[in-house]
Amino acid sequence: MASDATIILMLITDKALAMLKQRVASSSAWGARLNISGGGCGGYTYELSYAESPNLNDVVYHNILVVDILSREYLEDAKMDWVVDGLNQEFRITNNKESGRCGCGESFYI
Repeated sequence: MASDATIILMLITDKALAMLKQRVASSSAWGARLNISGGGCGGYTYELSYAESPNLNDVVYHNILVVDILSREYLEDAKMDWVVDGLNQEFRITNNKESGRCGCGESFYI
């Protein structure tokens, strides 16, 4: 990678950031961790969990959300939002690197 290469970071909407802060404040964690792991019928899943502290190679967003170095490349130019649809409320990742989702919507293909 060239030294002047531009890295497009993940966008976190104001609603998602406010909800992350609220959830972390009600826990004993330092912040939250978002990573992509293998799993589900699509092959990959997003996992959001509490984080005790950032790791050395993590990317830190807004001093509350960390992404590991392996997940970062898949999340570049993605968007994290907080969506309320009737009684359903969830963090939703919109990611142009996904080539499709499984039937249940819980995992995705790259």
